[in-house]
Amino acid sequence: MKNELENFTATKAASTVVNQTGEKNVHVDYAKNVTQQIILNFPYVQQLPGGMLKPTSRKINQNFYNLFVIGGEIFEQNHFVISSERSLCRGYSSEDLRNQYASLSAQAIQEIKTFPSLFMPEADHYKAKAGDEQQAIFGFVDDVRKQENGIKIKCQLVWPIPMQQISDIGFNLGMKDMDRAITEMNHTHWAIKRINLIEELTDANISLMGLNQ
Repeated sequence: MKNELENFTATKAASTVVNQTGEKNVHVDYAKNVTQQIILNFPYVQQLPGGMLKPTSRKINQNFYNLFVIGGEIFEQNHFVISSERSLCRGYSSEDLRNQYASLSAQAIQEIKTFPSLFMPEADHYKAKAGDEQQAIFGFVDDVRKQENGIKIKCQLVWPIPMQQISDIGFNLGMKDMDRAITEMNHTHWAIKRINLIEELTDANISLMGLNQ
């Protein structure tokens, strides 16, 4: 597993000579307003139609995750469309994340594609209670495209999870209104959460059998 540091800025306070030996050393004399984003090269196994498994890998940023809740969507294809009004709207994504990503600029889309994602239908019942057959799917966003009928999301669907397991830890996943009749899982939308999704799923003993951690 390889860690890489990106988006690093620093202001040097004084001229300093430092001698270091060894490989991959990092030295900072003085830093102000440091922005650090850790990208992991993450190996996993993708579950293909018919139960076949495909080893693969991609770089992901575990500091955030995409949450897609789409009423009536069964995620049988590698793409779907969500309305612009329901994409990164107020209430479900924090204001700073909306300011950073809702423009869907080329840079924003590149970063969104590094976030792990949950894809799920709206919960069948009030208070985020899922139907027995409902599933959430762990995966990734492959592309985001603005078009006349909304936002087209191309996705890589990796591994299914019984949706009620997600509901049971909804608060830990940053979902809103989980103590109300209409929760975030009962409302079609796309949100970005500042939550380590993989860590929370692992801590809750939710099986992601396709992941090598």
